[in-house]
Amino acid sequence: MARLAGVSERQLSRLFLAHAGSTPAQYVRRARTEAAAHLLTSTALPLAAVARRCGFGSTESLRQAFLTHYAVTPSRFRAERRRTVDAP
Repeated sequence: MARLAGVSERQLSRLFLAHAGSTPAQYVRRARTEAAAHLLTSTALPLAAVARRCGFGSTESLRQAFLTHYAVTPSRFRAERRRTVDAP
């Protein structure tokens, strides 16, 4: 990313922090987690498939990202969102 932007890695981190409020790594992890959340609520894909499609190296990485971002596991997130959608 830094090379594409024509800046050093450190400068890219500074710019990201100033403009996006996070580091590039945090931004990518959040984007992957939000993409996974969408797949969990809109598909019946297994967790391993969701993890792969969203760029996580394993279901454990997906789980850790969900615990950090949503404070629940991906399975619980899916179950809670389905209950909300299925409720009258």
